[in-house]
Amino acid sequence: MNSKVWGTVLAFAAVLGISGGLAWWFNDQAKTQAEPRASSSSIVRQVQPKKVKKVKKVAKPRPTAATREIDAVLRANRFVGTALVVHNNQVIYQKGWGYADAAAHKKNGAHSVYQLASVQKSFTAGLIMKLASEGKLSLTDPLAKYYPSIAGANEITLRDMLDMKSGLTLSAFPAKLRSEKGMIKFILANVVSRPAQIGKWDYSPVNFMLLSGIIEKVSHQSYRHYFNENITKAWKLKHTGFVFNMADQATYSQGYQNANNGDVTANYGLRFGESTESMYYQFGTGQVYMSARDLYTAQRNMLQGKLYPENDVNVLLTPGTSSMYGGGMYDYPGYIRTHGLAYGYEATSLLSKNGTDGVVLLSNYYRVNQLSQTPAIQIWNLLQAGELGK
Repeated sequence: MNSKVWGTVLAFAAVLGISGGLAWWFNDQAKTQAEPRASSSSIVRQVQPKKVKKVKKVAKPRPTAATREIDAVLRANRFVGTALVVHNNQVIYQKGWGYADAAAHKKNGAHSVYQLASVQKSFTAGLIMKLASEGKLSLTDPLAKYYPSIAGANEITLRDMLDMKSGLTLSAFPAKLRSEKGMIKFILANVVSRPAQIGKWDYSPVNFMLLSGIIEKVSHQSYRHYFNENITKAWKLKHTGFVFNMADQATYSQGYQNANNGDVTANYGLRFGESTESMYYQFGTGQVYMSARDLYTAQRNMLQGKLYPENDVNVLLTPGTSSMYGGGMYDYPGYIRTHGLAYGYEATSLLSKNGTDGVVLLSNYYRVNQLSQTPAIQIWNLLQAGELGK
């Protein structure tokens, strides 16, 4: 084979080799692009099990001789509600008893809320004393200065009304009522004045209804707004309000009463209800709900001069008659007492005059022969005898 032929063969072989190499390279590149690199999301990692945090059990306070003694008193009196006992500014007992809602098996607790009924009068009186200390009114003002249309109003002072010796009474009940102003109009149209009774003890809620109206006139605010600003908000009370929205509260306690008045066992047989008319009818005298702790805090604050000057505490609470009632509270040697009954609720509080000791029993179960005021006084006597110090 001559040199020309060999040259041709070699050239042809080179072309074939180069073509094959290129074909192999392109084919390899195509495979590489067709198989994307594994991303981080496609990589399976071994998941480490999370460590389960151990829930720390909150230890219940160990019973003491004092708590066992209080338990025994409340159990013996078949108490239903919330009990609070304070000694030397320290809570030594706080416990719920019985059901807030028997049908739902919801129990009363430390923050359960209850209607205060007449206990509210102590706060209405406190707000009057606040306005007096600011020079906006005087306890010696005649009722005629604010409501001249009431017969004999010139002979009745605000002090008389605070002490329940005005001779005023109100027996009618409104058929329809939807506002505080409407309540005042109803009172002015139906109040009965008895001049012969002025100066004599005669418990009548209309006195504090009118005092609430005077608070509105002098403060230029609704009674509810003035109460909220100077008591609820001022003292950061978290479980306090007006009965209009009480049933919406998470800690609401339903009021109960036994169908048989002679029965003292709590059988939750009869639930109480309250109409809107009744809520407004209790204007300034029974429209507020509180927890036991809020009630103690609020009354202690008043006794310690945090609503009006401390020097005026004795002025307001000095009894006007032998009833021991003065300024919405009963002033006994050594302690102050308030009490209220309404719609299945009973509220009782006893505080030392400096506010450092207190017994508060709020009940949502009214039994005519088993009042919670009885164990409240029994516990107070034990506290003052030094038997609950430990």
